[in-house]
Amino acid sequence: MDIRSDVKKIAPEGAVETYRSLRESIIEKEFKLFSSFKIEKDKVVFCNVWGYGDNPKWIAESYVRLLKRTTNMSNSAIADKVYFITSKPPLKEEMNEEASCITFLKTNSKSAIYALATAGVWVDCNRKESYIQKRRNQIYIQTWHGGLPLKRLELDAKDYLPPEYIHNALRDTAMTDIYISNSEYCNELYRRAFGFKKKIFCFGSARMDPLIRPVRFSAGAMREKLLSRLPESVFRRLLNEAYIKAYNHKMNESAKTGEQKDHLRINIAVYAPTYRDIPSEPLERGNELGGSIISALEERFGGKFVVVTRFHPLAMSRVKHANGAYLQFDEKERIIDGNEFSDLYSIMAAADVLITDYSNCMFEMSYVGKPVFLYATDVEQYDDTRGMYFNYEELPFPIAHNERELYDNIIDYDKEGYKARQQAFFEDIGVTESGKASEKVAKLIARLIE
Repeated sequence: MDIRSDVKKIAPEGAVETYRSLRESIIEKEFKLFSSFKIEKDKVVFCNVWGYGDNPKWIAESYVRLLKRTTNMSNSAIADKVYFITSKPPLKEEMNEEASCITFLKTNSKSAIYALATAGVWVDCNRKESYIQKRRNQIYIQTWHGGLPLKRLELDAKDYLPPEYIHNALRDTAMTDIYISNSEYCNELYRRAFGFKKKIFCFGSARMDPLIRPVRFSAGAMREKLLSRLPESVFRRLLNEAYIKAYNHKMNESAKTGEQKDHLRINIAVYAPTYRDIPSEPLERGNELGGSIISALEERFGGKFVVVTRFHPLAMSRVKHANGAYLQFDEKERIIDGNEFSDLYSIMAAADVLITDYSNCMFEMSYVGKPVFLYATDVEQYDDTRGMYFNYEELPFPIAHNERELYDNIIDYDKEGYKARQQAFFEDIGVTESGKASEKVAKLIARLIE
């Protein structure tokens, strides 16, 4: 239930905008007041408006580990220096030893505004609100949430975006001291689309670290947490069916030894579509399938599958009204709601397959060799609303415009052909990821403070 959206619908005309303007004015005054306090150069504030995730999460945890290795600070002392501001606090399952040393603050609360006004370093992946103004001697590091983007950004999309958005984006760029990039391609993109003229460090994307080094970042534990969301009876039934399937597979003399282990566990497919405007006309759904999408995954990849759905935060209240733009699954008992978790990349690290539409997570999942399938019923409408950097139909992924095509793409998946297309694409773009981006940014923060 989206209570805020419901309230906006019934509010008198202009009331929401009046309330927002008043609230922003109050926050702006609070920030100016707190700016009279001394800056604590070793206080670091990480921000992600959508929750405890994306690049800031992984950098924050690496920074905590760095402090533990290089100082005698206690956990509570670290918590007095490391803050994470977000509108959605982490779940208990998302807390670990590093996260327990971080102080979490709610976006736009007085404590959050005070932390921003007095911190020596800011680390963000979104634009700062127009009422937040960096002080002299504060350092602002922007990690950007788009990674390798598909849709056009800011100045590259100024014909599509509201002038006030562009104005605030340029204001935020002017405050920013450092950008973190993953490629020469993005270096040039940030300079052109953001108008950024200062220092860019090509360290890679911190949120890629758990995908490249899943053992180091406890992807197995995240898999268990996701599967624990299944009803106990469903979980046990799937395990039993996976065991029987594995036994029958082993008895088949023509089976390849290297494929047998794929039948011994419950696999996870993530469905993570991005935000889009609701299309005005119903879209083709192509429901006449020879079997479900889940059965196609099991036939092609083995084992038993469940699906974790992870919608863009702005799309949550629109999914059921989207006239076929979003994929539907019939096997409700095998669907896990991943939106309760703050970080998509923890889920992707634990998953085996990704289904998306226009989200840049397609590039990141495929970079580590995992299968990515695109399901997009509204390509022309989406392209018209923003524009894309790449020709969608030429992306190196199997593309489906309806469910029938998605089903066929999964069944016909060619692992070697897929791998060759991915390698050619990333080599052409020049993306380089080491799995140590979060550590590099953490060390950069430490050097800046010193």
